[in-house]
Amino acid sequence: MPGARPALAAALALALGTAALPAQVARPISPAEQALEAGRTEEALRLAEEALKRNRDDAVALLVRSTVRCIEGEVERCRGDLDRALELDPTLRQGWLNRSALAIAAERYDEALEALERAERLDPGAPDNGLNQGAVLLLRGQLEPATAQFRRYLERNPGSAEALYLVATNFALSGYAALALQHLERAIALDERMRVRARLDPNFAELAAAPSFQRLMATDGYRPPPGSQALTKSYPVPWRGGETLLLVAVLNALQITGAPLDPRVEVAEDWALLWSDLRIKVARDGADRCRLELSAPPGRFAPETWQRETAELLSAIDLELLKLEPRGGR
Repeated sequence: MPGARPALAAALALALGTAALPAQVARPISPAEQALEAGRTEEALRLAEEALKRNRDDAVALLVRSTVRCIEGEVERCRGDLDRALELDPTLRQGWLNRSALAIAAERYDEALEALERAERLDPGAPDNGLNQGAVLLLRGQLEPATAQFRRYLERNPGSAEALYLVATNFALSGYAALALQHLERAIALDERMRVRARLDPNFAELAAAPSFQRLMATDGYRPPPGSQALTKSYPVPWRGGETLLLVAVLNALQITGAPLDPRVEVAEDWALLWSDLRIKVARDGADRCRLELSAPPGRFAPETWQRETAELLSAIDLELLKLEPRGGR
């Protein structure tokens, strides 16, 4: 049941996201590679061009220039630089990953697998080998061998929510909804922030209307582990989704107190989640009330620190609510 085929940009994003130097060809990372890895493509191209002026046969610089050209849509020039880079230095594992991305974008999946097999021979222990090959096998419509490769990948990344999430996205892109949701649910169980990531991920766009996906997105299954610190307080503030005054007050209070804050705020139908040093939940609590839940895992705070920090936060929230009331009321 093949689904949507990835464009070149998506295929390259996969290749770049799994970049790793082969264990047996360890070398310093060039400034151009560092700039590319940080997403500074203009700087990467400039540095690569400068290196090629000094040495036209600099395989690493050719690989960087090739990658930038692919990102910018100059496919033929990208391919020319890539072929030359691999001719000069066939040990460039990233080059083989990029060649597989080009083949995927052109729907030449046999070529893509051949390139990935070359990449694996350069670094048999790389944890992404199974993920990459499984993705291409799915695109070829070979579910069972793809699943075996994904299993190999997960076995090499035990207990990794990120690994489960990436497998879920591959199943989702290829139209295997049940398998995608199965792996996504396991990822969320390990790290609930994978749920807000999935909400925003276009890879799950075709699943967004499915009742099973909607249930998963609406379910907060988190249970504080034994020994956690927790506090609950109710407020006479109606729930209004992302515009709930209590949620706005919490965000403002966190900024004022200088607390670290994950920029992702998850808003569901009846609750919202924020992550700072604390886990913070704002939830509907009846017709005209909201409930604030604060928690921290065992050992995060000494008792006196927990008391002080939660008291400061609650005080700041109360002040922010007073400021907000005249504008919107409760």
